[in-house]
Amino acid sequence: MLELVGSNQSPWTQKARWALEACSVECVFTPYIPTLSELALRRRLGQWRGPVHVPVLFEGKRAIAGATEIAVEASSRAHGRLGDFVAAAPWLALSDSALAEGRARVLATYLGDDEAQREQVPSFVPDSMRGSLRFLARDAIRRVERKYAASVTPGALVDALDRTRAGLADTASDYLLGSFSYADIAMATVLEVVCPIAVSHPPQGPRTTAAWTVPALIERYGDLLSWRERLVRATQPSFLQRR
Repeated sequence: MLELVGSNQSPWTQKARWALEACSVECVFTPYIPTLSELALRRRLGQWRGPVHVPVLFEGKRAIAGATEIAVEASSRAHGRLGDFVAAAPWLALSDSALAEGRARVLATYLGDDEAQREQVPSFVPDSMRGSLRFLARDAIRRVERKYAASVTPGALVDALDRTRAGLADTASDYLLGSFSYADIAMATVLEVVCPIAVSHPPQGPRTTAAWTVPALIERYGDLLSWRERLVRATQPSFLQRR
């Protein structure tokens, strides 16, 4: 059985899960908790230096790291179900850039919100202790923020959404490449940093959900949110359903 290690909140993990499910590739999902899970992941990867990232797909001792790399593997097991990855490459770059800016906004929001920090404390911690352990969540948030600071391009999110709208208009369909592909998954997942619908276990707290939500962009890109809903209905990813 394949095992996917990833973060419940990470759109990159969500892209990998959607790709795997779209290709009917079964796997066990193992949640990754920043800082707490890092040593175990390093041990499994045999990587003791440099940053480690999720998602990672394990097949025995074989490890495939990165959402796109996992999607390529999934598609290869499903006779090319996710389309032409060369043609999708510009969309995948747009997706990564947009999500990097969105993640930076979310992390900054967490750091300014004590209750959001409390909600980031691992779920196995008793509720009575979560407030006093906010400093652990705050430290983990700052680590992630520093880890990815260089990847942030201001304006990337709006640019990606505008290009997605234009790309869909060009094809006059619900598919950026004319038929369903990983490009559609990548760009639909960008909307998770605008209006999140992914279900996580345990459920996200209200302040966490608020940090991922941008009301002004929800109003501006309602057509793209409707497009995402249609993709979700068509492909039925189990973890990406409206709450």
